[in-house]
Amino acid sequence: MNLYRFLSFILLSIAVNTADIRAQVNVKDSVLKFTMVHVTASLNTHQADLRDRFGFFSGIGISALRKTKSSLLWGASAEFLFGGQVKERNMLDSITVEDGFLVSTDGTLSDLRFNMRGLSASVGIGKIFNRWGHNVNSGPFLFLKAGYLEHKINFETDRGTTVPSHEGDYNKGYDRLTGGILSGASLGYQYFSNNTLVNFFVKVDYQVAFTKNLRKWNFDSLVPDTKQRTDSWMSISFGWTLPIYRKAATDYFYF
Repeated sequence: MNLYRFLSFILLSIAVNTADIRAQVNVKDSVLKFTMVHVTASLNTHQADLRDRFGFFSGIGISALRKTKSSLLWGASAEFLFGGQVKERNMLDSITVEDGFLVSTDGTLSDLRFNMRGLSASVGIGKIFNRWGHNVNSGPFLFLKAGYLEHKINFETDRGTTVPSHEGDYNKGYDRLTGGILSGASLGYQYFSNNTLVNFFVKVDYQVAFTKNLRKWNFDSLVPDTKQRTDSWMSISFGWTLPIYRKAATDYFYF
């Protein structure tokens, strides 16, 4: 199941659940506890060592959070990172010909494209300050998290071509796969509509990760990369919130 189908399945399942019970939920006047799913899109700007390798990049994420009656939040999230701005490109100079092409098995020239690929996963805790919200379940929020970041340079060649110097495990010697622990903070606003139909959030994040190269050997330099990195980035995110409200009891017992 690809990412699109997975997200579609979650959206449909929760939408059906919410439609069944929204008439029984009082979001405006009662502080509720419930689970929510966030589907997020982000635009990210690089800082520190990340600035030397990549330009602006985007993200698509999903998270599951629990809200308590005291408006505390806790949960986990994952985000897929991607972008087309790669600044660090000299690792393939020794295997490319003029103008940066690669030679395929049939002797033709294959174009080479650089992309950024990454993944972050984290757990965290936060709070909605509903005193300043438009209802008792909404408001500004602060969220702190810790987790793991991994990113690499992804190479793409022309479809239908085979490049022996750039296939399979050979890629691993050049892709600069990097990973390490991360921490971060989010500041935003969570909106739950009174009729439960429109629920979303906007937020600004700052995250920093202490990372290192995860490959044992770089083919271009012929030595291992042991540099300790500090990868940090800021992002602005918008997301749809899918609350899973508990259905009220409908069975009554008489004695």
